[in-house]
Amino acid sequence: MSPTQTLRRGLAATFIAACVAAPALAEPADLNVVVRLADGATLPPEAMMQVELLDVSRADAASTTLAARSYRIDSLPAEIRLPYETDDVDARMSYAVAATVAKDGTTVLRTTTSFPALTRNAPERPEIVLEQIAPIAMEADMPGIAGIPWQVSEIGGRLLVVEDAPTLAFDAEGNFAMYGGCNRFTGTAEIVAGTISFPEAFAGTRRMCPEPRMKLEQDMVDAVGAATGYVRNGSLLSLTNEAGVTVLRLNERPE
Repeated sequence: MSPTQTLRRGLAATFIAACVAAPALAEPADLNVVVRLADGATLPPEAMMQVELLDVSRADAASTTLAARSYRIDSLPAEIRLPYETDDVDARMSYAVAATVAKDGTTVLRTTTSFPALTRNAPERPEIVLEQIAPIAMEADMPGIAGIPWQVSEIGGRLLVVEDAPTLAFDAEGNFAMYGGCNRFTGTAEIVAGTISFPEAFAGTRRMCPEPRMKLEQDMVDAVGAATGYVRNGSLLSLTNEAGVTVLRLNERPE
């Protein structure tokens, strides 16, 4: 064998050995996560949310963070993508997704239960829920709700998908105009920062509409009657009852 052939074979053997010994490169992946607010929870303005992928395999030890990322959010529910490295995941282990929202350095929302991810028959797209753990202080310059046409998107926790949805509007003195789905109503509400009180009875038209529209209108009237508070986040408005549960969700209606 010539010196040249020997050198070539030596280089080839070295190359093959290096290929075998070289570790596989970690593959990046994204975990899609749906984030929701618990009933009565309030998202602070310009909120920053941190979402983490945790290794929770050992019950006798603290969880280990495999991935974490912060997101600026204006409203919930929302879907985010959390990047992680697939080489960090072992199919025999258990993983969970957790999240927190802080305001001025204080955590005001967080997940309080475990939401499995990735292994052990966990959902492909985990849905996590943020619970209120600290009150959000009312700002002196809290955005008002007057002078804006609001359109209902949810009543009593049920998403409203209907043409000609109910609407609600206020002026600076608390006078309101409401379309319930069939009839139109007017009255005066007492509105102070974060609280609202509607009269027990208010004037309105007395049209008769098909039963589904009348049922929708009654649900609207009942929700308004139960409202004792409100929270506005940009173009979103929530009316809440005495227990802090959202009874009516509205969106700013485009002109």
